[in-house]
Amino acid sequence: MARPTTLIALGLVSALAVVAAAQAAEGRFVHPADTNKDDRISRQEWTAYKLPAAEFDKADTDADGLITGPEFVAWRQTQD
Repeated sequence: MARPTTLIALGLVSALAVVAAAQAAEGRFVHPADTNKDDRISRQEWTAYKLPAAEFDKADTDADGLITGPEFVAWRQTQD
């Protein structure tokens, strides 16, 4: 018989997987640099995460001062 702590841990892991899948389905932008979890990376978050400061303006294609998921993906593809 499974121990209660094991069942709780399995339940938490399952719940986190469901939340992650839901966020991906909603088009959420999840990146560790987005410390305030607003689905965008500000210049301050960008530099705090040690991303190249000179690249921020290149990534911010609409020049609104924030990097969205599509902007980050497009910028990242230019880095390979």
